[in-house]
Amino acid sequence: MSGRVRVGSVADFADGQLHPVDAAGTSVVVGLAGESLCAARNRCPHPGFSLTKGPGGLRYADGRVVCPWHNSRFDSASGENLDWAPGFAGRDMPRWSRKMIALGRQPSPLTTYEVTVDGDDVYVEL
Repeated sequence: MSGRVRVGSVADFADGQLHPVDAAGTSVVVGLAGESLCAARNRCPHPGFSLTKGPGGLRYADGRVVCPWHNSRFDSASGENLDWAPGFAGRDMPRWSRKMIALGRQPSPLTTYEVTVDGDDVYVEL
């Protein structure tokens, strides 16, 4: 399903953390980036695993999310890849090992979604 989907209220996301939500069957993460809400697909573009569950744990601060599987950092508002495959399971690895961890894949951005706030309701445009 595509279109505007309600994912919660503003108070649900006001703590500055990254929150996994179901948006009409699509797993999405919503969080604050600066003073704005942002949303992205809850799937790393590298291994395709969850950004909120994994051996490295959930790491989100200042609008940046870190993949819990291979430590890639992303800007959660734009989806931009900021650091590609620098480690594994929350641990940084030597620079020479990045190509091995990346498994030959090139840096890719997160899939992001437009967020709108209507009153107290938060909507994601899929």
